[in-house]
Formats: sequence, structure tokens, C-alpha cells
Amino acid sequence: MNVEKILRESWNKVTPERKKLFEWMQEKHLFTASDIESDFSSIGRASIFRTLRLFVEIWILRRIQLWEAGESYEIECCAKHHHEHMKCNSCGNILSFASEKICSSIFKEAKKLWFHIDEHSLSIMWTCKSCS
Repeated sequence: MNVEKILRESWNKVTPERKKLFEWMQEKHLFTASDIESDFSSIGRASIFRTLRLFVEIWILRRIQLWEAGESYEIECCAKHHHEHMKCNSCGNILSFASEKICSSIFKEAKKLWFHIDEHSLSIMWTCKSCS
């Protein structure tokens, strides 16, 4: 994904700060605004939130709600290969998995109820093998 091209095509400035944040985001699977704040103390909180909002608006990031932790984000190219998330109750490890059966069931139920799903997210709490 070429962040500079996407920013230019959406009439937004390409800044060193945005490029640096995007490079960091590409190395992560899931992250929060707090994760960014911890790793980039030189970037102001307001700038971080403006960048997250912009990246969501121009489809660089996908915002997802995982458990009680609040909003998390993932790079949109990862989101296009839809997957679900499971979080270990003990160690907090997050596992991603893809399941055609789960997605198919969700869409079938929505159709029965006359709903159109724009996006869905399924979060499962579990105990991983290491903790059980």
C-alpha cells in the first residue's frame, strides 16, 4: 500500500509524521491510539487522533471495537481479507482467524431478518493453550 499516493489522491498532505506512523502501523496487526502514544512521545495526542481519523476516512485503516479495551485499528489491506479475532482471558494474546462458515452464517441470518450488513466484527474470548 502506497500511503503517499493515497494521501495525494485524497487531497491530503504527505507529511513525515504521517509516513512514520504508517510505517509503524504496517508492522502491527492490531493497535490502539495508546500504543501509538507510547511509541511516539514526540507526536502530540491531537495529531495522533487526527491522523487515525484521516486514515480511517480515506480507507487506510479499519477501526474495530474489541472487547472493553475500546477502539483498535488495523491496516485496511488486512481487513479486506476478512478475519475474526479471539483474545485469551489470561495472557491477553490475540489470535486472528478466517472462517467462511461463520461469515456465511452471519450473512444468512441478516438476510432472514431483512438486514444488509455493511461490516461485521466477531470477538471471541478464550483461554489459549499456554494458559490452560
